[in-house]
Amino acid sequence: VERTKFVCRRATELHTEECTQTGTAGCSGAGYTVTGSKGTTTITYGNLGTTGVLASGDAFDCDVDGDGTYDSETERFYYVSDLYNTTKKEFDSNYATLIYYNNTVNGQSDNMTAIAYDLNDQNYNGPLTAVTYLPTKSDWKNVSLLNISRIILNQNGDGVSNNDSNNLTVFSYEQYATRLLTTQELEKACKITVGNFTGGELASCNYLLENTKYSYSSLGTNGYWLETPSSVYSSLVWFVVGTDTLVNYRNASHVGEFGVRPVIEVPKSNILY
Repeated sequence: VERTKFVCRRATELHTEECTQTGTAGCSGAGYTVTGSKGTTTITYGNLGTTGVLASGDAFDCDVDGDGTYDSETERFYYVSDLYNTTKKEFDSNYATLIYYNNTVNGQSDNMTAIAYDLNDQNYNGPLTAVTYLPTKSDWKNVSLLNISRIILNQNGDGVSNNDSNNLTVFSYEQYATRLLTTQELEKACKITVGNFTGGELASCNYLLENTKYSYSSLGTNGYWLETPSSVYSSLVWFVVGTDTLVNYRNASHVGEFGVRPVIEVPKSNILY
């Protein structure tokens, strides 16, 4: 399949949602009320950005399915950071990590379906359950991962859980065009340290919270799993949570709150920015 040269191009308008949360929850706590610091109930996600510069939260429309169109509603992505290579334990400035505006099920947008990271309740084998909900190579033909096999590192960049000797194995995304976001990429984008559990720490990165309970308490999902396991115990995995606007961890087998949100890896030479 011949790919569109520019997979992603800058968005010309931004996504918005109405804040219906109250009190200190989610968007309300972030000031999206008429009397709050934002002075409005309309949440605007991401930035239009500056030509020639890539910054956290810059909005892009990406022709992921290769049909030649850049759909601002269904193909919206946000630049997070340079790609984090878990094998080399370093960022690759030639590639951009971009995250989708919504969770997915079978390659389709879905902000209602909650799933587990791994129903076996282990964090050291990778997202064995969660991966099956990501867009496949046939769903999104116009993007691919730099490395199909990835070493799964914890938030400290280590390959073992502190409480046991289980080595975190190499995980294969072989059938998939996308992966999950790492804590390393999130930390760089949002200038936080994962593990501080500070409510509101993702306020400057609200583009990570679109289509979660950040805006609307009746949504089925309150966030999504990250690729990164916790170093604290061999069953815990990090996730983004909308109502508290922070990064927390939960058992890998937990079903009820979190979905999966695809990340694409795009050479910067294939991004019109």
